[in-house]
Amino acid sequence: MKRIILLISLIVAFYSSCTSARTTPNQVLQVVRDTNGEILRSDSRYFVVTPPVLAGGGGGVIRGPILEAEDGARDANFVCPFQVMQTPLNSDQGRAVFFKPKAPNQIEITESSDVNIKFYLDNPIGMCNNTVWEVEGNIPGTVLNPAFLSTNGGETGNPSKVNTWFQIKKLNDDDNANPMYILVFCPNNYEDTCSEITIHYVYGQRRLVLKIGDSFPVVFVKDNNYGINSIV
Repeated sequence: MKRIILLISLIVAFYSSCTSARTTPNQVLQVVRDTNGEILRSDSRYFVVTPPVLAGGGGGVIRGPILEAEDGARDANFVCPFQVMQTPLNSDQGRAVFFKPKAPNQIEITESSDVNIKFYLDNPIGMCNNTVWEVEGNIPGTVLNPAFLSTNGGETGNPSKVNTWFQIKKLNDDDNANPMYILVFCPNNYEDTCSEITIHYVYGQRRLVLKIGDSFPVVFVKDNNYGINSIV
């Protein structure tokens, strides 16, 4: 009888330990914060920009390409811009984006969690409603032939579209007051498959790509503007 009781106790203890291992996360996910120290939310939009401390590092992320006019003005309103790029102007915050978590009810954006990234448009109904980031080409790409980011066919909320899910990771763990981040692409959410998103120059244009060897530090500036600004 004592042997039976001991066996039952061992089984219960083993089951309890397994259940705990399944339900206890390996780490507490940290929230992502904007330049005001506020937590990023899925129902707000943000400019993804180079930190001011990196002088000459360019401005915010935009849809492109950027076409240079003779008077120096920029014009990206050609049919349907599809390239994900960085503006070279430090003062240009670019185009705001939304971060949409894979978890349907998640509101706060956390580090190392899968999110779709979607450019904001005032009038999303139209022929140029191509706004969701995705990775094109061979993944992760090479130095000479990187995998470019585009908005050709991405869609939000589709777990099977592996090339549309990105993550945000903190770059400077020692600075909680003014954190900088990097955007990464982690197919199937495996840490050893992650590639950083960085800048690759194509005919002078700053394309966002997956490329080994360079980092693209960013911060997030909340967009509180209203009005029609969806031309590009």
